[in-house]
Amino acid sequence: MASYKTYERLATEILLASGHHLVAKGFRMGRYQADVITKKDGVLYVVEVKYRKWVPKEAWHWVDPRQIQRLLLLGASLLSEHQCSEVEVWLAGFSPELDTPILLPLDVN
Repeated sequence: MASYKTYERLATEILLASGHHLVAKGFRMGRYQADVITKKDGVLYVVEVKYRKWVPKEAWHWVDPRQIQRLLLLGASLLSEHQCSEVEVWLAGFSPELDTPILLPLDVN
């Protein structure tokens, strides 16, 4: 298993290759923390990077709904600063069972 910073770097590289612009890595604001923040086409992406030995069947096995809510609040507080109109919370999931990482949006129920 590679270090956590390796997965964060890989996630950032994948996002940049798809046209995202890096805003921050390892960003903290009070008790809120985001692994990677990017923006693309007026959308601010708050990305949680996770590694699991096995691939969970449901997104909430990767990221707890309360954590998704915190990431959404963090992103919402940064919208005007980065001139974005909306925020999306995404997962960059890594596992030895996967050929490529999972990149998917996370919803708050």
